Amino acid sequence: MKGAVQQRGSKWYYKFRGPERDPSTGDYPWITKGGFDTRKEAWSACRDAMREADRGRVVRPSTRTVAQFFAEWFMAIEPAIDATTWQNWKDYAGAYVIPRIGAEHLQRLDGPHLLRLYRKLLVEGRVKRDRDSEMYAYWSDRVAKGDTATAREVSLACETTIHAARAAVRRYKSGVIPKQIPPGLAPKTVRNTTR
Repeated sequence: MKGAVQQRGSKWYYKFRGPERDPSTGDYPWITKGGFDTRKEAWSACRDAMREADRGRVVRPSTRTVAQFFAEWFMAIEPAIDATTWQNWKDYAGAYVIPRIGAEHLQRLDGPHLLRLYRKLLVEGRVKRDRDSEMYAYWSDRVAKGDTATAREVSLACETTIHAARAAVRRYKSGVIPKQIPPGLAPKTVRNTTR
């Protein structure tokens, strides 16, 4: 088996023919990988990849995305785990992972890519708006101007239910001020999301 190393832009990549024919085409598939900083790194990785290919440990190139993987995986594990656990995992993936990296090719994910996802979730991952702080800001602004803010007005201005607005106005009048919720997720939620 022969390999080749070539430069593409400022990076290097290797390629070689796989040891087994593709049953659908009858051809030997090309195995390639790029992103190496030097020619020496590319050759070293090429030799390692050829050894793995000789041992039958070749991962076939795939264009499957993270979202496609999750769809298949959730169907496969549903009968094997508790329904509540399955739904929680599906909700976490649908709310936090798929909107951010769902279109990425699964084989292109690496450690730094996932670390960027974790950081983004910790800094700005919250999906639900902080309605209580919004209602309090509206209500306190109206009270500071000498107006009375009714629950109906708070509800309409902040797009909440009348019931939530009534409960909020009662709390504010009794002196209970909401704590502002940060835009990022709690570390525990990020851990649950990325298990």
